[in-house]
Amino acid sequence: MKSGVKYPLARSTRELEAGELVKLCSNESPVGPSPKAVEVLKQEAEKVGEYPDPSSIEPKKAIGEYLGVNPNMICMGNGSDEIMDLACKIFIDPGDKCLIPIPSFSMYEIACRVNLGEPKFIELSDFQWQTKGLLEALGDVKLAFIGRPNNPTGNSIDEDGLRELLETGKPIIVDEAYAEFSDYSVVDWTKSYENLLVLRTFSKIFGLAGLRIGYSIGGPKVIKALEGIRPPFNVNRLAQSAAIAALEDEEFVQEVKNMIITGREYLQEELSKLDFRVLPSDTNFLMVGLENLEADAPKVCDYLDENGILVRDLTNFRGAGPNWIRVTIGKPDQNERLIDALKMFKEG
Repeated sequence: MKSGVKYPLARSTRELEAGELVKLCSNESPVGPSPKAVEVLKQEAEKVGEYPDPSSIEPKKAIGEYLGVNPNMICMGNGSDEIMDLACKIFIDPGDKCLIPIPSFSMYEIACRVNLGEPKFIELSDFQWQTKGLLEALGDVKLAFIGRPNNPTGNSIDEDGLRELLETGKPIIVDEAYAEFSDYSVVDWTKSYENLLVLRTFSKIFGLAGLRIGYSIGGPKVIKALEGIRPPFNVNRLAQSAAIAALEDEEFVQEVKNMIITGREYLQEELSKLDFRVLPSDTNFLMVGLENLEADAPKVCDYLDENGILVRDLTNFRGAGPNWIRVTIGKPDQNERLIDALKMFKEG
């Protein structure tokens, strides 16, 4: 049997043993789903003996209204991870190269490799996006992944740079998992660029990570191709119903966004005071550098773990390394607890 690429999990024995850990390691929503979504889940639970709509028609309608696109431009997935896998199936053949800027989301590499593709990594110099290098790297690849905003750096390639990449005609997957925390999106560009596929998820601002539901937006040809190989019943009925309710609760989503932005600004300021390097971010997380500390990421993470706080060690993240951690923005009290713990760590 051949071994696949392992996804780097951020769980500990302490997490499994205790329910009061401050979990700031997986970029989940600290407040969970909308109360309206929870209520719908309770009602829908009585129907789990029935198969879901195999075409996810109602969620597509709701998403179409939310984004201002035709529902026929949408393909639903069991998380956006599934759509990454499906996209690799339609865009690459065994041995073809996929362009992956690093550091970025580990699933890009996994989707490429499980479909027998060859990742072509291009390092973001000092974690900044440089269009020229990306254009040069595109020459011999069949598909490119671009996180916008990018995980774990929290920043993005600018619109002009992305447009230059798209003008090459190469298929580009733009992962907008964190778009709701930023003020930019290229969903509308899918009406003009047939080689653009945009990914979205309900796992972040909508707080539905445990239900596994994501989607893609693209032109007619690519969506038809994805639908042609998508398994039926791939999105369960609980996820479909909760997603619709989550989209309808606009007030809740705005409250979550406001809380995250306030928390992000607080952590940026407090971490900087403690002499951490904090990269600018348009997301619900921060990439934090430890160069000015006499400690590396494993040591910092172990200390926080012992104090009931989980953050992501980026030692094994391609393009990051042992001087970096990633911190998810939590509730105000969770953010304060993190800062207090890091102050104690620095005091020795």
